[in-house]
Amino acid sequence: MPHLSSIKVTEHPSRNYLFPEACLMRHFTETLSFWFDTCDRDRHFQLNVPERALFCPVLRFAVYTASAGHLTRLAACRDSSNYVVFDGIRLHGLTADSAVRYHDTCIAYLIQLSNDPNEQYNEDVLTAVTILRFYEQIDAPSLGIDSEAYLNTVQCIVNNQHDDSFYAYNTIQGPPRDQDLQVIPSASLRHSACLLALRQEIWSAFLNQRTFRLPLCPANDYTVFASAGDFSWTNRILVWCADLLKFCFGEGKSMTPQEQLERWTKLKAFELMWETSRPLEFKPLYFKEADPSNGQFFPVIWHNNACQAVGAQHIELSRILLAVSNPKMSRLGLAARAANIALEEELRVIIRRLCGIALSNSNPVLMVDAAVGISVCGEYFTDAAEQDAILKFLADLEYHHAWPTAATSAALKEAWQN
Repeated sequence: MPHLSSIKVTEHPSRNYLFPEACLMRHFTETLSFWFDTCDRDRHFQLNVPERALFCPVLRFAVYTASAGHLTRLAACRDSSNYVVFDGIRLHGLTADSAVRYHDTCIAYLIQLSNDPNEQYNEDVLTAVTILRFYEQIDAPSLGIDSEAYLNTVQCIVNNQHDDSFYAYNTIQGPPRDQDLQVIPSASLRHSACLLALRQEIWSAFLNQRTFRLPLCPANDYTVFASAGDFSWTNRILVWCADLLKFCFGEGKSMTPQEQLERWTKLKAFELMWETSRPLEFKPLYFKEADPSNGQFFPVIWHNNACQAVGAQHIELSRILLAVSNPKMSRLGLAARAANIALEEELRVIIRRLCGIALSNSNPVLMVDAAVGISVCGEYFTDAAEQDAILKFLADLEYHHAWPTAATSAALKEAWQN
């Protein structure tokens, strides 16, 4: 592997890409952008990023890195000779090493920009880092551990803006998409990248059972149910979920019992209001109960779009946090065992709904959301047929979407044997 400082970086000479890079750009636009734009009404990663990548090398090589990493790990895109196939064409030269080379070049650009104090808040850098975070996540099995290096970089960039009001429940909707795709600075692209960082941090905090580390507005009031569109509502739900992670794995641990109860009650208020006053667009388009006797272990829950489905899933993920952090729950005594049994059943029901939403609505992000829930609650499933259904769900996620699930599956098998 070449030393970072030895990599020569040059501007792209024209709009015409070489064929392999053109394939990578198309894969990003047609496939990966949907991973990133799920909660962005203006689809910046699909529409803005490819255009800005023409004149922004750090974005261009971040796209190459993510696409190459994804394609080379996507078992569904390999032919009988184990070559990567894109759009029916065999890409002979595309290997995991290709992603590493693109990654090294991208890092070289990042180093150049980081040495320029004028680029401290560069939205192209922030966007590139969130794209590289995706590569880091799918590359974790080859490294043996998720280092969260790019997540830490995102945290540093966002924290350096000294704006505790960005992840604010009432103003999370952000600005409209910039009309000029090449405008610098691009406020709307920065906002879109921060929304992606929010979801990435939630995933990681859940999986590692740690506190949420991006700056949340300290004045979030979850009793306010002001009218908003579905994208704004989903991002509000994400902020609420992040606050719950912060409570469960961070600030809640240093509170007195009374403070814990008061804080939990304020966070619980949003779920109670959601049950009675949720926006009409978040009510399922169609619902059908699971039918285990016919091999259907998860309910059918249709939503109109992936954004609404993500919102519904994060309501469920947040219910997990509310359930396990409930300060009213009996910990000792005669009622404790019954409470634990009820809790385990509640968690199983939530996981079934998460998987049902994922399988009923076509978007890989929904499968990842469900896998996050499975990773923390899957051990509570005791029925062998349900366990097999969960393992198949995880295997399909890795085979069709290259999201690593083998470690989770192995951990579940071990837990189920004990």
